[in-house]
Amino acid sequence: MDTLAFWLPLLLLFLSALIGAVIKRRSCDHCLKKFENSKVSMQLGQNWVCGTLEVFAQGIELRNLNHIEWGETSVHSHIIHAVELEKISMIIRKAPPLDTNLGQVWQKERKRLVDPPLQDRIRRSVLNSFNMLRDSFGQAMKAIIGSMSKDTRLGKTRDADKRFGEIQGNLTNMIPNSWEPILEEYLGNSVAVERKTGSGLLLDSGILEDYSSKYLLLRDVKVTGSVFDQEDSLGISGGHAYDILYSRDNTILRYSLKE
Repeated sequence: MDTLAFWLPLLLLFLSALIGAVIKRRSCDHCLKKFENSKVSMQLGQNWVCGTLEVFAQGIELRNLNHIEWGETSVHSHIIHAVELEKISMIIRKAPPLDTNLGQVWQKERKRLVDPPLQDRIRRSVLNSFNMLRDSFGQAMKAIIGSMSKDTRLGKTRDADKRFGEIQGNLTNMIPNSWEPILEEYLGNSVAVERKTGSGLLLDSGILEDYSSKYLLLRDVKVTGSVFDQEDSLGISGGHAYDILYSRDNTILRYSLKE
């Protein structure tokens, strides 16, 4: 029994760490994933960068950049790591012209978002139920890890508290709380978000498509402001419709709007 009491917690720790590492390697933010292979623009420091987005678990890459040279060589892609990505306030995708095939697809997606069919409603309900079960599983796993850290010989070894804390942290990141009632209530509705800028607070309006722990995704956003008016070289200009990923670090849902 003493042998089992030692090796069983060790095995559980190894399996949980292995599963966490695999999921962390493969998981991507689902809102960010919706912009993959799209031409996007974002502000990096004082400069705007435009390119085709590719999403990875620990960062993103912008490919096919416009007019960027490094010495005598043209730059093909710009790699942005996860730490740098957290500093980007929003990622902008210009809506395609409505008289094109892509524009027709975009318009149908917008219509479906505003008036979702029954299968979409059912799918969303199932997803929310799964998320609640996932949250419960995560809390149970953290409780088991916490109990092992106190009641087993493994928990009494050197630096055990630190190691168990790392495992609990990985479980928290691996299974985040993803269902938010207020945001869920206004999916597919016209809303206004409040975002922080260097010149103060600004409001943008659009249709709330989705959300994650890091982003708010709005469709058909009509943005005005000097920062957009002066970036025509990137295809950004005030008054046009955009799909925008807002970082939740400096953007919040502020108002619901009447149709």
